Amino acid sequence: MATIPEALNLARQHHQAGRLQEAEALYRQILQVKPDHPDALNLLGLIAHQVGQHHVAVDYISRAIGLNPAVQDFHNNIGEAYRAQGKLEEAVAQYRQALALKPTYAEAHSNLGLALQAQGKLEDAVAHYRQALSLKPAFAEAHFNLGNVLHAQGKLEESVVSYRQALSLKPAYAEVYNNLGCVLKELGKLEEAIAHYRQALAFKPAFAEAHVNLGAALLE
Repeated sequence: MATIPEALNLARQHHQAGRLQEAEALYRQILQVKPDHPDALNLLGLIAHQVGQHHVAVDYISRAIGLNPAVQDFHNNIGEAYRAQGKLEEAVAQYRQALALKPTYAEAHSNLGLALQAQGKLEDAVAHYRQALSLKPAFAEAHFNLGNVLHAQGKLEESVVSYRQALSLKPAYAEVYNNLGCVLKELGKLEEAIAHYRQALAFKPAFAEAHVNLGAALLE
């Protein structure tokens, strides 16, 4: 096998390209040589989270944190695994730990916003989405998340602005087109809503929610 840094670098390349099996095999090889390698444990946990094995992800990333608790990415990643399990208090605690280590961590602010929003703490969620965007203005997902919470608060025109900002950064973002369609429908702009649902389906043909929304708008 290559050296551990070389193997880890190759594994990361596979991981970033979506070749999860190849990446996982290399992470496991690294752990056979060095069972207490925190980066390999964290990244193996991240793969487990990506394929829906969230409890396995928590196990691996917890071990990584035990070995090196000062890495903000470890806390953010385990927060994502907890959030996927609906363990929102645990998720919030981990995102806050990530931000204690790196206050300028835009992704952790956005993820914390998602957890707070799921807890019904909408104003707190808005504050963290806005903080994420102040740190990373071209963060399409944070604009989308902000649009969602503004919609939930009934701030329809403001949510439209956030959704359009997300689309300016990520034009093929099907979920934004769908949610923007819902807001436009509430604003009485039915033709525009229909166009947006159709655009969502052009990018994501198997998007069940957009099919339902389009059908309802056409019926109306």
